[in-house]
Amino acid sequence: MLIPTMDKLVSRVEALRQMCLENLKSKEIREISVELPTPPFDELYFRKTVAWCYVLFHETGPFIRFSGKLLRANPPASEAFGKTKQFIDCARTAHAHNLSKDQPGDQAKKRTYDIWISEHGGAPTNWENCCHALLNEAEHILVLIEDAYATRCADQTDREALWESYKQEKLTFWEAHEFDPFVEKAAKEMDIDGLNCTQFRNAGKRVDQWRILVAMFDTREAAEKAIERAIRSELINVFGCAP
Repeated sequence: MLIPTMDKLVSRVEALRQMCLENLKSKEIREISVELPTPPFDELYFRKTVAWCYVLFHETGPFIRFSGKLLRANPPASEAFGKTKQFIDCARTAHAHNLSKDQPGDQAKKRTYDIWISEHGGAPTNWENCCHALLNEAEHILVLIEDAYATRCADQTDREALWESYKQEKLTFWEAHEFDPFVEKAAKEMDIDGLNCTQFRNAGKRVDQWRILVAMFDTREAAEKAIERAIRSELINVFGCAP
């Protein structure tokens, strides 16, 4: 049984999906497959909530990213969106990665995480308070997004311009992780075993270069076919062809 705040969070995401369906004939926000947290409200619950929210912000398609840009018209809302997203990113990094004491970036993320936990959970950490605080923050962001779309959609001309802008954003901008399946597919077909696909695409300025390429095409489908060929060619240039 979901607790009310998580239930409301899931319901608000579904409401945004329905709004997209009404305006674009597509729900846009991909389904989240990671496990929902269930009580008790302990550290595990908190970690699962972080993981769920991270997927919402980063792995459900371009809608949430576009919504963040839409909130820039309302500075307090934009600031709230940025702070919540930053914490979720830092928390996910703290949970999933070995942070180096020699890397300033790693230490900055750890400080952000530790400060938030201390402010909301106290000492010793009250994980129940942390769970509710994070869920409330995430729900607040979704409410801000709902309100922003409601405001823009109140006028027919503004509504049409808004969704046309979203369509262009969806067509031309790719998140870095969206290139990973193409790297993985090409590496597998070329028998390049053990390749860290994320490390490969982050090396140099590959993501920036690939984004330039996909922006040259009129449809997502055409861009996908082209980037698959480009990535395969790059793997050949780096690792050569199998004998």
